[in-house]
Amino acid sequence: MRQSLMLLLCVWVGVNHLHAQEDHSDHEIKGYVFERDSRGDLKPLPGAHIYCTKDKEGTVTDLNGAFLIHTHDAFPHPLIASFVGYNPDTILVKKVKPVQFILVPETLNEVELIDRQKSSAKSLLKVENIEWISGAELQKAACCNLSESFETNPSVDVSFTDAITGAKQVQMLGLDGVYSQILFENMPLLRGLSASYGLSYIPGSWIESIQVAKGTGSVVNGFESLSGQINVELFKPNTADKLFWNAYINGAGLVENNVIFSSPVQNNWKTAVLGHYAFQGRSIDQNNDGFVDGPELNRFTVLNRWEYSGFENRHIAFGIRYLSENKFAGQTRALSSNAAHFAAPYEVNMGTDQAEFHSKTGFIFDKPGTSLGILTSLRYHNQETTFGNSHYSGMQHSMYLNAIYQSNLGCQSKVYKLGMSYYGDNYLEKLNDLIFSRYDQTIGAFGELKYGFSPKFSSVLGMRADYSKLWGMWYSPRLHMRYNPLENMVLRASAGKANRQANVIAENISYFFSSRSLEMIDYEDLTVEQAWNYGFNFTYNFHLLNKETTLNIDFYQTDFENQVVVDVEQGDLVRFYNLEGESYSTSLQIDASIEPVDGLEFKFAQKWNETKTTYKDELETTFAPYVAKYRSLAQASYSTWQNKWSIDVTLQNIGPSRVPAKGDIAAYWSPNFNLVSGQVTRRFKKIDWYLGVENALNYMQDNPIRSVDSPFSEHFDASMIWGPVMGRRIYTGIRAKFND
Repeated sequence: MRQSLMLLLCVWVGVNHLHAQEDHSDHEIKGYVFERDSRGDLKPLPGAHIYCTKDKEGTVTDLNGAFLIHTHDAFPHPLIASFVGYNPDTILVKKVKPVQFILVPETLNEVELIDRQKSSAKSLLKVENIEWISGAELQKAACCNLSESFETNPSVDVSFTDAITGAKQVQMLGLDGVYSQILFENMPLLRGLSASYGLSYIPGSWIESIQVAKGTGSVVNGFESLSGQINVELFKPNTADKLFWNAYINGAGLVENNVIFSSPVQNNWKTAVLGHYAFQGRSIDQNNDGFVDGPELNRFTVLNRWEYSGFENRHIAFGIRYLSENKFAGQTRALSSNAAHFAAPYEVNMGTDQAEFHSKTGFIFDKPGTSLGILTSLRYHNQETTFGNSHYSGMQHSMYLNAIYQSNLGCQSKVYKLGMSYYGDNYLEKLNDLIFSRYDQTIGAFGELKYGFSPKFSSVLGMRADYSKLWGMWYSPRLHMRYNPLENMVLRASAGKANRQANVIAENISYFFSSRSLEMIDYEDLTVEQAWNYGFNFTYNFHLLNKETTLNIDFYQTDFENQVVVDVEQGDLVRFYNLEGESYSTSLQIDASIEPVDGLEFKFAQKWNETKTTYKDELETTFAPYVAKYRSLAQASYSTWQNKWSIDVTLQNIGPSRVPAKGDIAAYWSPNFNLVSGQVTRRFKKIDWYLGVENALNYMQDNPIRSVDSPFSEHFDASMIWGPVMGRRIYTGIRAKFND
């Protein structure tokens, strides 16, 4: 009996000793950190920082996203996972077991809570009014380049700039595309000489996602964004398929090939090569006006991206991009092999070379949520254009630097960012005998505070100051607020000031495809454009007939203090001068989506614009030219079980826009018209086949070119575009992905 009692006592002491060891000795907690790629699959996130707030221990994930952390105190252990550009996450570890983090990029902030289709979404938790467009959404229509990426999006309007080159521009909030800040992963993309044609330089197959922010965006990304920000995310070495190939051809003879290749390299490096080639060798003149509807084209683009994940607290990524493009357009006889037999045909020759280097370096500090990011970009752009008897050449050397320090005030609901930026631009432009040469350096400093007062109410307050060598100092204050009265409802309000340096010749080159002559004041006397933007957003997710429904309302007002007015109201002139009066734009958009049955989704949108400017010699404000008074959009998308088949149809109704006078033709309002596009996709295991149609109703603007028979006369004009220049286009293609 005594021996039994002694044995039990020993067991009891041993167990208690083990418990004491478990509670007070070191523990090893293992786990993984992942992210989701564009298809929703989990991918390891190397270089993520893991921090235990209890005993202040930290570590970094390896190439497989794995981590091992030693803790000294008793359970539970709060662990924080963080990575530059991603929302941090916290898990309370209660016992020794593997831990799994899935970090979400900041731009996708809680998308899973509100998006059922995972093709486009608005977050209920994001303070700013940001819409996320995924690669799946872009594949619903023929997305050959960035300009065609918004065919199914009601917030961004796309239109032709002229009737010769096929170039397109975007409009937001009733304002021209130059007032939208277009970024490549938060670095300038379309700025300076690339503003007119740069949308076509980014292939659609390269795009992983797009974030569209209405109104003044974050001061972190710059002083521009008078009407909104469009941020383009391209596939990276860690998100691209091992091999992706897309081949496209349409009825007009346009052939495109896109390829993406990614592979790990020794010593913790990973690379991706993105290639693009487009060829248009046929001359199409559907309206029989003697001018080709779109140019003959030869374009080659390649992007090589690199990422390094061998450091514990640093992330390095950089890339090199090169583009070469040649376009040939004009009268059909100019493109004929017998052109020499014709006298003085109107020809357009365009050649562009562009080279760019960009880099991102991130430093992660021991304090959770604390990091330093450095973004750099170097760009060379050279352009030569001959049109009729005129010639334009432009050269730009640019440098961009942005350093961003991010930390918090004790918790993740109170985050602040501080930083400095630098823009260096050297321009040399020639338009016939006129020379426009300038060199500018702009240095900026900014600060931004995100403050969560409660789970329902938060705000972002930002301020930046910029000094330009040519135009002096200006300020950009901005405020965004979010309020969630209900879990599935959000109210947003924003107000802010934005500034912009105009590049009047390159940004308006389409007006010179005409007989118009130039009238402008000295370039240095043009003011920095300044405007206040005020916005309101209402988003509500609810059930209609027991089906998930989303209602969204946006209202924005833009008021210019200074503006470089582009005046084409005098018929034979294009004039540039500083605003003398009022200039404003008011935009209201209402859109809704519903999924009545599984796999079937409907989207509806209605938008109204009122954009007015005071022109010289006018007593009152005049409706800006080529801005549609309203636009309507209806879209239906259907996918079969397991998404093997999908059908997408989009209908747009474009309202009237004002066309200015030219020669003996008085100003008038264009008619409203309808555009219909559709696409069917069949998905196999590794290959997708798609067939679609653009402008199915074959609607084309009547007489898009004035005095088409006399292109060298005083009445010739190819810039008076309010509708489609090209008719019906049938296209087909295949997409192939290989990851084995």
